Amino acid sequence: MFEKYSESAGDILFTAYSNSKQFKADEISSAHILLALASEKDNLAAVALRAMNVSSEQMRTELERLLLVGKKKDIAPLAGDIDYLWLDELRFADGAKLVLRRAYELSLFLGHKRVEPEHLLLAIIDTADDAAMKLLDEVAANCTYMRRLVINLVAEQDSLKADIPSFRRTVVDGISALIASYCSVLDDIEALSERNENRLSMMPQKNEVARLVFTAYMPDFLFMQAGYQRYLLDETLGLLRKRAGTLDPEFSASTISASAQNLRQEVRTTIEYIWGNELRLLKKLPDEADYDLIGSVIEDLWWTHSEEIALNEVFDEALDDHRRKQMLNLQKRRLEISERFKKLEKRLRDTFKQCCTKAFVSA
Repeated sequence: MFEKYSESAGDILFTAYSNSKQFKADEISSAHILLALASEKDNLAAVALRAMNVSSEQMRTELERLLLVGKKKDIAPLAGDIDYLWLDELRFADGAKLVLRRAYELSLFLGHKRVEPEHLLLAIIDTADDAAMKLLDEVAANCTYMRRLVINLVAEQDSLKADIPSFRRTVVDGISALIASYCSVLDDIEALSERNENRLSMMPQKNEVARLVFTAYMPDFLFMQAGYQRYLLDETLGLLRKRAGTLDPEFSASTISASAQNLRQEVRTTIEYIWGNELRLLKKLPDEADYDLIGSVIEDLWWTHSEEIALNEVFDEALDDHRRKQMLNLQKRRLEISERFKKLEKRLRDTFKQCCTKAFVSA
């Protein structure tokens, strides 16, 4: 898996390894990875943590306190270089393994070729492993908001790139990579059974694996991309404002509305392409009612992100002017939007599963 990690992400894992050695742990936990992310200065994960007023010193203090609760444990000084063969010594706790796997998946959801530090932070939030979450709770970090902040920062960084992966390319390449990943496991199991001369009779077929991956992961791609594409548009409009001055409100509103419809249509054509052409899962495609259900959730996500973007602008203005009473009301609205996102994510997952199940049964 580490061949998919960038040099920056590799540096984070080395620092996490160093942290585990300092705290005399037998395995690298998600808390060690989180502390490593907070210790950096330049990557997007560190920027997001600083924006949430989370410092590496504060996190290290809390980690020491958590480790020392109920037992006496010496904390070794942090070494600069452990040794050349540190990769051979990596031992990850189960929660950290889930973080590493999820980071790879999240890189695919965003159309990135390598796992970066920001994917690791998103993965820590997504997996909600106890080791890291206890640490985030102690420093009072708002994980729900931080997750969207990271995606916003990623979109801001990607908007400056010459070649931004399209929605369709991201989803098609990502789904294909995940299917290949799971099918390679099947190949390994089949080779192992042949080596033992004990061929397994209940191995799933690869087309069934493709269906499972498509049904399980497509909602993740759609949910992530709805926010990412909305933030990308906001960055584009921001660049236009810098070049042309104040934009006409009607132009901005019509652009945002048209983009919502375009994304809805892209979702449909991408599902049709994967379902009918790329994977040839079934001859029967979702019907108009299915697409309307999925499309309505996508639009609701788009406009909820739009509302949050506008809210954040007002919140920043109120913060600068020290308008405490208004900030409290805005914070309440932020919490309401976070709850709406949770409901929309569940609704998207349930809707997609329902549409796929209906198509598979009727085909």
